[in-house]
Amino acid sequence: RPFDRDELDPGRHRAALLSAAGELGGRLRALGKVCRSLTLTVRYADRSATVRGRTLAEPTAHSAALTGTAYALYEALGLQRARVRALVLRAEGLGDAGHASHQLTFDPVDEKVRRIEEVADRARARFGPRAVIPGTLAA
Repeated sequence: RPFDRDELDPGRHRAALLSAAGELGGRLRALGKVCRSLTLTVRYADRSATVRGRTLAEPTAHSAALTGTAYALYEALGLQRARVRALVLRAEGLGDAGHASHQLTFDPVDEKVRRIEEVADRARARFGPRAVIPGTLAA
């Protein structure tokens, strides 16, 4: 996610990560893939870059899990007043979603969120990528 100008605001950084993780999750689900790890690249105004990666607890294409991991990678950098030019989120260790293991839970919320995500993906496919977006990105 390149910014129009060098961005200092951590809130804008987090919004860009939310958008990128949602888009990445949608792409993975559309392709029937899951990723085993996530890599965040932060490009700064002086053209230097920092790259950090993290292996996920289980292979996933779930946008909420990708977003949480992206936020954790970003927070671990401890950026203070950094002039960020772009944030890049990359899925690695791709595998077929049909062969991926998923930890079963007794939490009905997890299954409900995944079903909502499927419906949102269908709405985006029919009405365009901005048909369903998180409220923080609506502005």
